[in-house]
Amino acid sequence: MNPEVFKHIELLLGSIGFIIALFFGLFLIITKKERASANVFLAIYLLAFSLRIGKSLFYNYFPIDPVIRNVFLGMLLAIGPSLWFYATRLFFTNEIRNSRSILIQYAPLLLFVIFCWIIPNDDSISSRIIFLGLLSHILLYGLYTLYWLFTSKNQSNHKSYKVYHWLLFFTMLTIGMSLIQMGVFLRIVPYLSTAFLFSAIVLVLLIYALRNPFLFKIENKKYANSSLNDENAKTYLDQLTYLMEEEKLFLDPKITLIKLSNRIGITSKQLSQVINQNKKENYSQYIARYRIAEAKRLLHLPEYQNFKISSIAYDCGFNSISSFNTAFKKLTNTTAVQYREAQLKSL
Repeated sequence: MNPEVFKHIELLLGSIGFIIALFFGLFLIITKKERASANVFLAIYLLAFSLRIGKSLFYNYFPIDPVIRNVFLGMLLAIGPSLWFYATRLFFTNEIRNSRSILIQYAPLLLFVIFCWIIPNDDSISSRIIFLGLLSHILLYGLYTLYWLFTSKNQSNHKSYKVYHWLLFFTMLTIGMSLIQMGVFLRIVPYLSTAFLFSAIVLVLLIYALRNPFLFKIENKKYANSSLNDENAKTYLDQLTYLMEEEKLFLDPKITLIKLSNRIGITSKQLSQVINQNKKENYSQYIARYRIAEAKRLLHLPEYQNFKISSIAYDCGFNSISSFNTAFKKLTNTTAVQYREAQLKSL
């Protein structure tokens, strides 16, 4: 293909990814209200890549001073840490807790930019080694993120399952692009423009965003203004567990969220937060789970074989047989009668 024609095609296709990534990254940055920290790191990833690609496209037509080229080249050092922080924040939590770790992992980028005027940027061996090192930096972060995803796999619900597979796919795309560029650099892979690859990744990202908007949705924090910290929450959770498992307060049919919070010495809202955030269920579901566990225990005992199901339901703290039946079926996928019959057959 004529080099000039190829250059124009590269500009056209590369500009697609550059423009989409630039606007998407800026959108994630300027949406400040209740923004998720995962989105911030994704924005840094996109902006770093788009600046790097934008420089390459511009350099095809206009000369750029080596020092300026180094500044844009250094953006590659933001990609690896951004991928890592994006994956960990999206998969587990949206809160930034360790700012020191963030500064340490972005330190190579800052150092590269600070000393960009003494870093060679030509066809020398040292310049080529530096470029290979930048690509290796992305590759190592990608491989470590992939390893972390495999060892931290958690598919407890539909949403986390889709988040896991999205991160897996996104990480492998990043690894694949770094490997291809290293192969091109080492001349073991036919030349393929970084701009083409980046545009492909951005288009895939756009398709995922349209099909799975919750991956990029900025969610409000339910307890954003709560004064309850993690240490206090753990203490209250331990007290709650003691009241449930040792004093068995769930057997009291008149127990309420307010009464239980008074026993612990906190507000009902704080107790609700402790249960929601640690058990991923509300107060009613939490109490019902203990009561059904007790009902299952009683149904195993020989002395309760002749008891009516309703009597066991009331003994476990339920106020009505209908609420007991609903909770039992939801938590065991069977009825209490069928559960008892299955236990008798196994004797």
